[in-house]
Amino acid sequence: MKTFLAVKITLIPFVVFYALLARGMPAQAIAGGFALTAALELWRLSRREIFVFEIGSLAIFAGLGAGYAVAPAATGANALWLSLAGQGIVALASLALKRPWTSDYSRTAFPDNADTPQFFMINAALSGLWGVLFLALAAARALGAPGFVSVAILIPGAALSIFGPKLAIRAALARMLAARETFHWDAPDFDDESGDCDVAIVGAGIGGLSAAAFLADAGYRVQVFDQHALPGGYCHHYPRKAHYQGKPILYRFDAGPHDFSGVWEGGTIIGLLKRLGIADRIEWRRVDHSYITKDGRIDPPRDWCDYARMLGAKFPESAAGIMALFEEIAAIFEDMFSTGAGRSGIPGLPASLEAMLAFPNEHPHGFKWMGRPFDELVATYVSDPGALKVIYALSGYLHDGSETLTCAQMVPIFGYYFKGGHYPVGGSGRFSLALVEAIEARGGAVHLKTPVKRILVKNGAACGVELGHGRVVSAKAVVSNADFQRTFSELVGAKHTPAGFRARLAAAQPACSAFTVQLGVDYVPDIKPATHLIDGAHIGIAAMSLVDPSAAPDGHSILNLIRLVPNEKARTWFPPKGGGDDWRAWRRSEEYERRKLAFGDEMIAAAETLLPGLRAHIVYRADASPVTYARYDWSSAGSIYGPSSQGRLKGSKSPVRNLVIAGGGTVGSGVEAVIISGAEAAEALVPGILARAPGAKAGQALPTHTAA
Repeated sequence: MKTFLAVKITLIPFVVFYALLARGMPAQAIAGGFALTAALELWRLSRREIFVFEIGSLAIFAGLGAGYAVAPAATGANALWLSLAGQGIVALASLALKRPWTSDYSRTAFPDNADTPQFFMINAALSGLWGVLFLALAAARALGAPGFVSVAILIPGAALSIFGPKLAIRAALARMLAARETFHWDAPDFDDESGDCDVAIVGAGIGGLSAAAFLADAGYRVQVFDQHALPGGYCHHYPRKAHYQGKPILYRFDAGPHDFSGVWEGGTIIGLLKRLGIADRIEWRRVDHSYITKDGRIDPPRDWCDYARMLGAKFPESAAGIMALFEEIAAIFEDMFSTGAGRSGIPGLPASLEAMLAFPNEHPHGFKWMGRPFDELVATYVSDPGALKVIYALSGYLHDGSETLTCAQMVPIFGYYFKGGHYPVGGSGRFSLALVEAIEARGGAVHLKTPVKRILVKNGAACGVELGHGRVVSAKAVVSNADFQRTFSELVGAKHTPAGFRARLAAAQPACSAFTVQLGVDYVPDIKPATHLIDGAHIGIAAMSLVDPSAAPDGHSILNLIRLVPNEKARTWFPPKGGGDDWRAWRRSEEYERRKLAFGDEMIAAAETLLPGLRAHIVYRADASPVTYARYDWSSAGSIYGPSSQGRLKGSKSPVRNLVIAGGGTVGSGVEAVIISGAEAAEALVPGILARAPGAKAGQALPTHTAA
């Protein structure tokens, strides 16, 4: 209604024009319409506003005035239908300019929706409708049709203008809600206690363990199965012996994650640990970063405002833009993670239409940007290539640069500046073990060295798993935290999935892999714990013994050199011919070993540009190629980030009823993202589980495990 009234005010010059025409005063009508429109435009200009329809109206009256000066009789006789035709042309022209004329007015009524695709589509439809109606009215008047014809044309247009936007917005939001999931089916029934468990979880990565923890905490019977000897997937640590000066020494290395986001009050990790009552089980220490560029070293301060000012001083022409960008990212970050209140820190979009309608007002920055490319946000404020290189410095935590990520995917990375990244004392596996402890304390079971051979499907629904040794475990639902593509190509038979899904799965590429060099060295380097060489080889150096000295003997350090390997290059590390598990023999070949050693040497040489003489300090070395990651994690092409963005599932529900996905196949990569994926998998099976109060009994004792 507000938009309709705003348009009515704009049409006042035409009302005066029509009234004077009806009284046989065409000259006065044209002059009055022009004068009123000109006055309206002067007022708009004083407010720095430009409304397309009003500019067009001024042109219409100016054209009629010119026509009247040349042919007063003909112009006066046809002025009515000519003005209507002009309005129709202006309305349709606004569509060609990609600025629907109604959007200028509805923007005031729906300011929080004004920059969304839905807003544009709705206004394009309304502007086009009025363009057609104006032309229809012009034709009716030109042909001398009875008055009721014009009334019949106007009534539906007015009704759609009044009620259409809200109805269209509700319809668009309803479609958005439905589009969050690729597949739709009702949650399973857990009322009876038949079967070996309520939910079987394939894979003890962080996504699977998080899903199991939420479900076990709510009283559901869960069993987790994993082929590895350690829980956590990539999130585990392991000891390695070496000899130094004739004596045995021990280093502790992390298999993957070393810089955890979400470790703050209200954050994802702390929210989960607090829900499980085990937040005091882990000591977290802040991880500081450093970026090494050809222009020098940048050590971000722990206060993000200070960091933005530091970058502004380094790139003075972009100083204002850098600060504005960080302020906008901080606002988006707060909007995104404030949705985790009451959900154990798990952020999420509203689940109801009413909440969706309120979301733009409550979270304007998040609503505007979350679904849009992060590159677009950055380009709004900063264009300097040097500044951009540093702004994107942490993007390697998510991808190898071959994909365009949305703000929803990239903004959480800036939590390292807003809230800090942290490392668990004792190794990354402490987090995984804490989740296992919580699951077992609630009656669940985590079975290691127990691979799953097959996910069982009956009558179109997952109903359990068959283990590698042949044992069948019946369940009412299954969570797969296994490799996304292998879940459906190997664990679920093709006959249980639609052809379109199988085709899309076959076309999807895995995300990047990595090559890492684990080093135990006999000195303590002068670097930050998370150092990034962002020129040349683009190598990350994780030195977690600088945060937790227990990872190395006194006077020694551990260094993890990390380089991402795009999928097309990762595939070249596997046998050139053949399939299946041919790489198991290939990894012992002389050709493979020679290439692996050479690649590791290159990375050490790159690290020596920052750490001169590094090679002379090496006491222990172990290299890991994409084949290594495929070997230990059973991942497609050794992917460390799951499938590429194009291959991920929308929502947790798979095409097989009662089978949900956790891990990199849904939300994305990184520990925090896969925790969210596990939480959403639990939510898909038990709607409302995240909003429930913690289910563990007060004072319940939790067992203590020794870190592996």
